Amino acid sequence: MSYTPINDHGLIGDLHTAGLVNKDGALVWLPWPRFDSPSLFTAILDHRQGGVWRIAPVATRTTAQCYQGETAVLVTTFETDSGRAELHDWMSPWEGPTSEHDLCRVLRCVAGTIEADCVFAPRPDYAQSAAALQLMSDGITFSAHGETFTLACSHPLRVEGNNATLRVILQAGEELRLILRSGAPARLDDFDRERELTMAFWQAWVAKGCYDGPWAIEVRRSAITLKLLTYAPSGAILAAPTTSLPEWIGGARNWDYRFTWLRDASLTLNALYRVGYRDEARAFFAGSASRAAVTARRSKLMYGIDGRAELTEETLAHLEGYMGSRPVRIGNGAYDQRQLDVYGGVLDAAWRYEREGELLEAWQWEILRHEIDYVCAHWHEPDHGIWEVRGAKAHFTFSKLMCWVALDRGILLADAHGWAYDRDRWHAARDTIRADLLAHGWSETAKAFTQRYGSDELDASMLVLPIVGFLPADDPRVASTVERIDAALGAGPLIYRYRSDDGLQGEEGAFLLCSFWMVDALILLGRLDEAEQRFEALLGYASAHGLLSEEADPATGTALGNYPQAFSHIGLINSAVRLARARQA
Repeated sequence: MSYTPINDHGLIGDLHTAGLVNKDGALVWLPWPRFDSPSLFTAILDHRQGGVWRIAPVATRTTAQCYQGETAVLVTTFETDSGRAELHDWMSPWEGPTSEHDLCRVLRCVAGTIEADCVFAPRPDYAQSAAALQLMSDGITFSAHGETFTLACSHPLRVEGNNATLRVILQAGEELRLILRSGAPARLDDFDRERELTMAFWQAWVAKGCYDGPWAIEVRRSAITLKLLTYAPSGAILAAPTTSLPEWIGGARNWDYRFTWLRDASLTLNALYRVGYRDEARAFFAGSASRAAVTARRSKLMYGIDGRAELTEETLAHLEGYMGSRPVRIGNGAYDQRQLDVYGGVLDAAWRYEREGELLEAWQWEILRHEIDYVCAHWHEPDHGIWEVRGAKAHFTFSKLMCWVALDRGILLADAHGWAYDRDRWHAARDTIRADLLAHGWSETAKAFTQRYGSDELDASMLVLPIVGFLPADDPRVASTVERIDAALGAGPLIYRYRSDDGLQGEEGAFLLCSFWMVDALILLGRLDEAEQRFEALLGYASAHGLLSEEADPATGTALGNYPQAFSHIGLINSAVRLARARQA
């Protein structure tokens, strides 16, 4: 087995964890039982020793992959000289806490005759240990990650060392069925019920949405993807379900994204509310406030899916990384950085929450009030910025902008409810930040708002200036900033985050969220035809399943970074809705 392109993988999940299956029928990534658990299959990060579960016909000529309707049931189709087969993969979703998890796989011959292989080779703990497989009458059992697993199979398995294999001939209408389960014995008798319940769950969930405008298929697939990235017990939405998929092939910009960034809160709530998924938006916001409550009333920039605040970063030196892209990391060392923009994201989310009719509770306001007081005291200090640079702190313009957003939304909230706050201090801080940013964030040389004070370097984060309402879209400085960013950081419809030194070696791809921000900025500038053309072009970077990575190589279109990326799908939803509304206005 070798590496397949990042976006040649489909995502399956149960709202507690998620895995990737490639077009060869190989499950190459699966943490178990949670998103942040050690992986059971890790071949996407080391195709030789990472561990894989592959089910596929022998001598396949062509393959294709898609989802079964608007569900999270993944279908891989194989064509051989003698027949055609479909592999259906899914995990049974659980909306709340559970100790039981299962993954179902069925290979069905739909025409002719096929000969198929199955190789089940789990390598627990990020391939740092081997599973001792024990053969039973109807499958195998083994232990890993403190869990007891059973694999039930409709055909006899053969155990060879740490692998289980089988070869089977199927006629049209015949199936090979397997269920992997922990927390309870796997039973093939449950197979049809699990399939029916899973299909019904996703069909009912999609039906809760309210968006039926242009690009409805893409918007709903993005919503399903965000749901798959949700950890049901806490409502946390992960940045991505993977770790260390590289921002450049062979490079070292490889990070663990299996955590929740509070910066994403406003964008996430906007996306979920706009397409009708209020329960998920409510759970995400409530979880964000709860996480802040347990960290001394001052938000960290990121949290574990269970609310833990310490995410120590480690390197797994035994893994070669995707296509040789070392190092492979677990945990994320940015967790203890200082990023002052996070407060603006949280307060903007709170304001959005209120505008949707979700009344803040007193304990939530107390947390937010303390955060705004913190902003008043520290907004003028340097930080690491939105892009989590691993170099020296600086006065990043985006951080100042979002500190202004924190004050602005906080004042709006307090005044709307008649809540007590330090009126003089907050109003003075908001006005001071605004004046400071206008004086030091704008560069006459660059004719743009720049990445940091005293610099002419451009940064795509400045595209959000009109989006958050700091300046109106018809301000000449906004139009100039948008044009300069496009000229300096653009590559067709794609936009790079920045070109400046960030303390890290190597290159990266263009950032899809920033590319959607450009679409949003063009909409606000009234350039709707150009915005729509760019938006349509960006949809072309999605996989065959409709999934988006974090970044893309403008020269080749290659997907880069962790996959699928919540930021990218959030950007797609927000741009689609904004563009549709602008066309209707």
